[in-house]
Amino acid sequence: MKTIITIAVITLFSFSSFANVEDAPTSDKMSKLIKMVNSAEKGDWYILNKAASFNINWNADLELAKQWLDASIQINDNAEAYELIGDYHLRKGDMEKAYEYYYKSLMKGMFTLNKKDLDRVQRKNLVFGRALK
Repeated sequence: MKTIITIAVITLFSFSSFANVEDAPTSDKMSKLIKMVNSAEKGDWYILNKAASFNINWNADLELAKQWLDASIQINDNAEAYELIGDYHLRKGDMEKAYEYYYKSLMKGMFTLNKKDLDRVQRKNLVFGRALK
């Protein structure tokens, strides 16, 4: 019974965490996203995170999203990128790796994330940490 409840919570969480996504990508949206990244300033890690977030939420080009997140971390070792890498791994079906990155995000962002973002990362850690035990 505990397993069924855990699976139900994970499934519900997975759908709700991506529920605020805009419409599915079109080639026009993807080209605008790529153009946005290419025209961003060299050190603009925030744009890389934002573009990767759209790609992951759209379940579009996940590998491109991962490249953008790796570049973001190279520019600024930030909690948001680690959370998004967790989302990337969750989309790829690797819950253990997702939890690992959610935990990194929590540790990195403990004192830097705003309350809303910190609550979201804590919730992901709680849900996936319990599911893996």
